[in-house]
Amino acid sequence: MSYVALYRQWRPQSFDSLVGQDHIRTALQNAMDLGRFTHAYLFAGPRGTGKTSTAKIVAKALNCINGPTSQPCNQCINCTKINQGSSMDVFEIDAASNRGIDEIRDLRETVKYAPVDGRYKVYIIDEVHMLTTEAFNALLKTLEEPPAHVVFILATTEPHKIPATIHSRCQRYDFRRISADDIQQRLLEVTANSGIRINNDALHLIAVHADGGLRDALSILDQCTATEDSVVTVEHVRNLLGIVGHEWIWKLTDAIAARDTFTALQGIDELINMGRDIRQVLLDLSMHLRNLMVIKAAPNIQNINIYDDEKPVLASQIEKFTHDELVYNIGILHKAIDDAKWSPEPRITAEMALLAVCHRNITSSNVQQLSELQYRIEQLENIMRKVQTNQPVIAEKDSRTGHRAKPQKQPTVDTQPSEAAGDSKESAVVRVKPEDDNTGQILQNTDEIWNAVLTELVSNGKRSVHACVAQAQLVHIDAKTATLQFTAQFPKERTEKEDYRAILEKILAQVSGHPVKVHCLIGPVNTKKSAEPPKQQQQSESEPHAVLQAKMMFGGQVIKIEE
Repeated sequence: MSYVALYRQWRPQSFDSLVGQDHIRTALQNAMDLGRFTHAYLFAGPRGTGKTSTAKIVAKALNCINGPTSQPCNQCINCTKINQGSSMDVFEIDAASNRGIDEIRDLRETVKYAPVDGRYKVYIIDEVHMLTTEAFNALLKTLEEPPAHVVFILATTEPHKIPATIHSRCQRYDFRRISADDIQQRLLEVTANSGIRINNDALHLIAVHADGGLRDALSILDQCTATEDSVVTVEHVRNLLGIVGHEWIWKLTDAIAARDTFTALQGIDELINMGRDIRQVLLDLSMHLRNLMVIKAAPNIQNINIYDDEKPVLASQIEKFTHDELVYNIGILHKAIDDAKWSPEPRITAEMALLAVCHRNITSSNVQQLSELQYRIEQLENIMRKVQTNQPVIAEKDSRTGHRAKPQKQPTVDTQPSEAAGDSKESAVVRVKPEDDNTGQILQNTDEIWNAVLTELVSNGKRSVHACVAQAQLVHIDAKTATLQFTAQFPKERTEKEDYRAILEKILAQVSGHPVKVHCLIGPVNTKKSAEPPKQQQQSESEPHAVLQAKMMFGGQVIKIEE
């Protein structure tokens, strides 16, 4: 076969020709110059980033006539054989097809023999994570203490699948995704030396679509050169890869921003009729929204793979979305991309995703109106509570801002026995004194409030809280504070803890109609009639205290067992 693929023609032959892996190149060159190379390496990273190519360069550096050296000559007999794949001292093993224990046993038998031509026998095991557990165990001892003339180089795209015992016996080097700029620069060099005519925009599109893999970029470029036209353009690359044109993505984005479901669905239909892949359409749309999100969050950010013709459109569309809308829309599209892979009809998945993002914008546009409506409802509820407790109704809304205005003065309350009360129970009558703003307003009778709180705790299943606070009396409550008086230290301290305090303050707010803060104190038993707990929780004089606490926390009744 006369033609050789571009990625094979332009495979790196020396450390200096590695692209985008400067940290690895420097470390390996120093190791070769200092003679401090090890017996086992682990090369991990995404596909097409140079793992196998670097392994072959290491093999040449070890076996070059001038070696070990950081600059293999690529001219001597040993380097030439390694480049041609005919060296008797370099073994490339595909672990995907040679993954069993028998193959590893054969390897263990061959490592004992001395190299034929060079100084070292180099075993390159590609996709090593595909080995079985038994094969790893068989390799373990040899990898730990190989003969002095053997070097292992393990390459993998999934290092997390390799046992820790193998990891610990290797020097690990992580290969990074190659940046789009580095890939584009390499493609310019390849096209210039290969006589390929291609536009810079087309090269940039290939570099971005390669997703960090130089081998993928060279393969795409190789496909593009098969066209009959003399110059490779952006349209050739898009047609080859099935990439949706920017104009279509901008049209769909405008439809989402305008909540125009008709245009969005019509656009998907036209793209499908043009033969575009549904998942690719969703992916390109999500990438465009991602660019909007990134620029909206950090306007001055650089190197995020944005095309020059896209910048004016991004500037005009970025104001049409909020940050939350962009995050939500990208999440919906990513889920649709994953679902479309397994869906029997991906078109339905795409249409549902577009309808979802359009509907999201409908609800998001009314957030301010919903917030205003919620505030008005809260204001009406406050007015109703004040009417029920005979309190004066004071307008609290600032007409300029739409928020509650701070009161100028907090009225105080003069409590006197109610004329309507027919018994001796203490009651409260609201009498506003504007000149005094040191206290709040008494809301209800304290006994009634406390009984209601205890009942509510039991009905809500908060029996442990009830058992603790039932040992207290509510001695005072106003619009700001509820004061509880305990006779023992432990229930007071437990009530003051954050969890019990939060539950109690929530129940008090529900019963009294105002948020209050709980204040606890220690004092003697008040001669005033104390708040009675629910009937089923009352203590029998004949029951021990521990039994009472258990009944309060868990309910039930005591059954006497006759012997």
